[in-house]
Amino acid sequence: MKLFIYIISGILFLHFISNAQDKSEFWNEYYETDSMAVLSDEYPTIELNYGLGIPRFRNDYIDKSFADVSGADIKLGFTKKKIDLYNQFAMSYKFTYFLLGTVTSDWNSDVKNGNNLQSNVWRIGLGLSRGYGYNISEGSYFVLFNTGNTFWSKINFKDKNNQSALTNNELKIYDDGKLRFCQSFESGFKYQPFYPISVGASYERIIVYPRFMTWYWLGNQALTSLGQSSIEYFTHKIAKASPGAGPIVHFILITAYNWGSYELRKKNMDWPFNTATPLMYDNWKFGLTFAF
Repeated sequence: MKLFIYIISGILFLHFISNAQDKSEFWNEYYETDSMAVLSDEYPTIELNYGLGIPRFRNDYIDKSFADVSGADIKLGFTKKKIDLYNQFAMSYKFTYFLLGTVTSDWNSDVKNGNNLQSNVWRIGLGLSRGYGYNISEGSYFVLFNTGNTFWSKINFKDKNNQSALTNNELKIYDDGKLRFCQSFESGFKYQPFYPISVGASYERIIVYPRFMTWYWLGNQALTSLGQSSIEYFTHKIAKASPGAGPIVHFILITAYNWGSYELRKKNMDWPFNTATPLMYDNWKFGLTFAF
């Protein structure tokens, strides 16, 4: 019961954060809020994703290689689009959702897994995708997006007791029957050829925290948010001045920044503070979305 209360409280907390981000000055700045030329629509959305991934610690942290994994998830939420009637390129995109998914090596053949360490992960949480795109025609668009996910996961490693003492001890930190706090960034594209179906692809990097250290985590998030907000401000100015180039510039800079910030956390989970080495997953995904 106590665990259930923690999960519900965390989800509600993240819901409030997502709503607050929606009201940020950076989101509203892209358009004049009183412009009659702007159309804003919201669509209930179901998104299904499938992909392949690679679990990893920092290269020299354990003496065992991981088996590749396959993953699937479902996202339920709402997509919001803003379109400028006078410029087909001026389109902004936001998708707020609830996430449920799994990442597992069980879907791979025994030959493919070999003697590598196999893992299973269940995850549940919330996410927010934002970006810019091109309104091609009525019911058709192309968008480049960046996503932040916050969720809880439960991890199981097969045959962990048959590993060396060092590897076994490290794996037991994650595989102890408890939920682990996780974050991920995701970058990709969506193309909707016609209403209500769109297809897309993305890259996701997940960081699984061996333990949650509140003050170190808040310090890392404050530094990360400061840099990201600066890039957001700069790229949104570009989007207003040059709607054709805005989506591409925004996507490249935010993706590069997110990737760099996660690279810095491969050794210390709450960089720049001297903290534990986390477990990470790199996933490449393909998706099908229904925005009704």
